[in-house]
Amino acid sequence: MPKIQTNGYVTYYEDDDFTAPWAARQTILIQHGFGRNSQFWRHWVPMLAGEYRVIRRDLRGHGGSADPGEAYPWSFDGLVADLATFCDALDLRDVHLLGESTGGMLAIGYVATHPSRVRSLALCGTPTTIGPAEQKFLALGHDTWQGALTQMGSEGWARKLLSQPGTAPRGDEARTEWSIQQFARAGTESLVGYSRVVSTADVTPLLAQVRVPALVLAPTRSAATPMAEQERIAAAMAQGEIVRIAGEGHEIYIDRPEECVSALGSFLAAFR
Repeated sequence: MPKIQTNGYVTYYEDDDFTAPWAARQTILIQHGFGRNSQFWRHWVPMLAGEYRVIRRDLRGHGGSADPGEAYPWSFDGLVADLATFCDALDLRDVHLLGESTGGMLAIGYVATHPSRVRSLALCGTPTTIGPAEQKFLALGHDTWQGALTQMGSEGWARKLLSQPGTAPRGDEARTEWSIQQFARAGTESLVGYSRVVSTADVTPLLAQVRVPALVLAPTRSAATPMAEQERIAAAMAQGEIVRIAGEGHEIYIDRPEECVSALGSFLAAFR
């Protein structure tokens, strides 16, 4: 359970590598989305870590990473800088970067500002911004998304969110409860701060600066990322391609992991 201090706070991450120790290896760095953490991706490790070093990183205030406190000035550039200093600290200079949901927004920001440090980009259910319609959905009947988080807390908000169609997979109560408790590990103030960042940032202008090969894993039934938006993202990147995944909702990496990993493997085969 490694931790590292970068940019003035402690970052938790997981590092799995079962590649042949005598062979050259490539690294996949996974950045989770809003409210989640590295543990949401643990079921991907057995499918990937025999061929790649797999690193999963927790954002500020999420999972095992330190909570920056109520006074922290959350910003998009600051979160991209966190990712950059983390990569510097681990000497990650040629990674395959995978960003999920709003973590994909940060990944786009990192590729646009550090193009020589990334070999490829994969986006899973990533929006360009969290617009008014999405914010209303995430407000869950409250006046604002931030108001819902403040009044319900991390756990209460997650419990209500994951009961909505088009969010988490249905039919496994134990899995849903586990997901809710993982959301609860994120500080409420951190979620409020992060929600403001992704509601005011728009990575659309940065897409043209993404020159590396890029894969969009697009959920066909997501309540947060319409297919038309996913198609626009893929088309706006110089080497973008899209694979549509017919999952139950937004979290295709949970309910369709084999399909997602197969698509990612085919995409990465060109780099072997």
